[in-house]
Amino acid sequence: MKDWKNYAKLAVTLTILAIIFRRLDWHAFARELGNMQLAWLLAGFACIGASTVTQAVRWRYLLRVQQVNPTLTLTWLIVMIGQFFNQFLPGSVGGDVIKAWYIVRQTPNLKERAVLAVLLDRVLGLVAVLFMTLALIPLQFEKIAADHHARLIIGALAALLVGVFLGFALLWLVPLRKLPPGCRRLWQKMPKREIFESLYVGFHEHGKNLRLTLAAVGFAIISVGFVLSTGYLIGRAFELDISYAQMTIIFAIVLCAIALPFTLSGHGLREWAFLTLFPMFAVTRHGQPVGAATALACSTVFLALTLLWAAIGGAVYLLYSHRLKKIEP
Repeated sequence: MKDWKNYAKLAVTLTILAIIFRRLDWHAFARELGNMQLAWLLAGFACIGASTVTQAVRWRYLLRVQQVNPTLTLTWLIVMIGQFFNQFLPGSVGGDVIKAWYIVRQTPNLKERAVLAVLLDRVLGLVAVLFMTLALIPLQFEKIAADHHARLIIGALAALLVGVFLGFALLWLVPLRKLPPGCRRLWQKMPKREIFESLYVGFHEHGKNLRLTLAAVGFAIISVGFVLSTGYLIGRAFELDISYAQMTIIFAIVLCAIALPFTLSGHGLREWAFLTLFPMFAVTRHGQPVGAATALACSTVFLALTLLWAAIGGAVYLLYSHRLKKIEP
C-alpha cells in the first residue's frame, strides 16, 4: 500500500511540474538565472547553514527535556543526515524518520521519549513558521485584505495554528484518568497503549522543564527566521522590489505548501506556490510586474540552495554515520 502511495505522489509531482514548465518561456528563465547577484545568493546559502545549527540546538533542548543528552556536535550531525534524506525519501518528513532511527538506535531504553522529541521538533518548527507569518501580516495588511485568495490562505494558516495550540491544550489540561468512561474503555483496549502513555508522560515533562522548553521555542523562532530570511535574500538576488515582510510571508506560505504530503518532498507544490503568490502579492522589479520565469527562477534557486546543504548532509552521512556513538542517558 505504501508503494502505491509513493507512486501516486510521483504521478502528482510529475503532472504539476509538466503543467508548470510546459508553458514556461525558457529563454526568459535562463536570462533570470544568468542575471542573479551572486553575493545575495551566498548570503542566502549562509542563512540556510545557520538554520541547521539553530535546528540542532532546538532539537537538543527538546531531547534534554526527555533525559536524552547528546552533544551539540552529535545532534548537528544527525540533523544534517536528516536534511540529506529529506530530499530523497517520499514526503518532506523522511528526514525525521531517519533522525528518529538514529536517536532510537543510540538510546534504546528511552526510544519513546526520543521519538517524541523528533515529533515535537517538527511541530515546533511549523508553529514558529505560522507564528512569524501571522506576526508580519499587519505590515502587509492592505495587500492581503485586497486579495480574496490571500485572505483565504492566511485564514487557513491561522486556523492551523489555533488547531495546534488547542491540541497542545487538550494534552496538557485533560489527564488520562479524567477521560469519559467510554473513552477510558477504548483507551484500555488500544494496542501498544504503553507506548502512547510513555509519549503522554514525556509531553508533560515539558512543564517540569520549562527553562529548556522555552529555550527550544526561542531557537525555533531563530531557526525559522534564518530560513525565511533566505527568501528575502533570493529576492534581492533577482533585484525584486520587495520588502522583508512581504517576501517572508510568501516564503512562509511556500514552506507550508512544501510540508503538505501530496507530492514527493514538496516538488511541484513549491513551484506552484511561487507562481501563485508572486502575482497575488504584486511582486515587481523596477516597478514592473514580474512573470512566471522570475517566480520559477526564485523557486529553482531556493531548491538549489537546499540541495547544496542536503549534499553536505550526504557527505556527513558517508563520513560519520558509522562513527556515531551511543548516548549515555
